[in-house]
Amino acid sequence: MSSDWDEMRRKARLLENEIDSKLVSLNKINSSGAVNFNADHSRVVNKRAVFESLSSDVENLISKLTKLNNDMTDYVEMNKSQHNGPALHHTVRRHREILRDYGTEFNRACTNIKNQLEREDLLSGGSTSDSEFSAINNRAKSSDYLLRENDSINSCDRLVDEHISIAMSVKENLQSQKSGLGDINKRIQHLTRKYPAINNVINKIRVKKRKDTIILAAVISTCLILLFIYVMH
Repeated sequence: MSSDWDEMRRKARLLENEIDSKLVSLNKINSSGAVNFNADHSRVVNKRAVFESLSSDVENLISKLTKLNNDMTDYVEMNKSQHNGPALHHTVRRHREILRDYGTEFNRACTNIKNQLEREDLLSGGSTSDSEFSAINNRAKSSDYLLRENDSINSCDRLVDEHISIAMSVKENLQSQKSGLGDINKRIQHLTRKYPAINNVINKIRVKKRKDTIILAAVISTCLILLFIYVMH
């Protein structure tokens, strides 16, 4: 079973490295700059072809990594009773965070490149109007805003996951302490059964304590009654 887990982790790391490499190539397209006005349209076509090829590759890799993450989650659920269950959960959560970050970065890069290609198409065609540029820029700003909001939501999700992880650790510690106290109680009961004299001493202490409590209550009650009689007279 451990070999299956190691193999899945190895494949996940390979896919993550490959996705990272493809995203770097995508970002290079985005940072290559726009073409000049009335530039050769073939350059835009070539750029679009490279973008579509890379984006298709990244989509396939992300799909494979998503399936692999699901398989890892299923594996952890089937083996959650093992002593290293929390560590496995943490590993799966980390791989899912990496996948989510890659998805966010991929969507951002695709949006920016598509907007850039639209502008370049208009520039290379020489038929750009101010209203068209304004519409494209507005779409780009809206997309950037949505991506920033998505990043904020993802950050909140990670923060919640961290707090849940801390809470689970506290719960495990409390359960461990409860188990320890239960063991101590069982040992005391075992000793009292094994050594009746100890049990007798404990019972005598309890009886004496109960008597002392009754006597103290009687004294206090008597004092209160006498005080009440004195006040009334």
